[in-house]
Amino acid sequence: MAEPVNVHTGPNTQGEPTPTPSFVAMVLSAIVPGLGQLYLGQSAKGIIILIVFASALGIFYVNSLPVTEWGDLMRFKPPAKENPTSNNAVDSEGQASYAIHIWTFDDGEKLMYRPSWKLKISASIQGILCWFYAVGDGWRGRRRIRKYA
Repeated sequence: MAEPVNVHTGPNTQGEPTPTPSFVAMVLSAIVPGLGQLYLGQSAKGIIILIVFASALGIFYVNSLPVTEWGDLMRFKPPAKENPTSNNAVDSEGQASYAIHIWTFDDGEKLMYRPSWKLKISASIQGILCWFYAVGDGWRGRRRIRKYA
């Protein structure tokens, strides 16, 4: 039995049914960006949106480290030093002393990553724009109409 198609006859000159906007795709995209596009059958677009949104979340989280409580995610300044030194030494970039150890080279040199509030803000903007795009695209998206012969 054929699945009913959600269509209405609009001002189409050929008399073909035009699909209505997909409310389900919009809601799915609002929950997780990219799910609505997967629902509409646009796999490549859905996966790309999902990857972009996940990378925004990852960049936001990494630049929030050290995270010990929910309030740390809303912090846009370097964490306060727990053991202040008497000489008040600050590194060359004026960043916090917290850094993530990534790699140690053979000569003992360490590759470190210091979280940045600038990257945190840009990840926030990236995530918000990706979410709005996914929700809008889910609403404008059209579900494929299967023609049964």
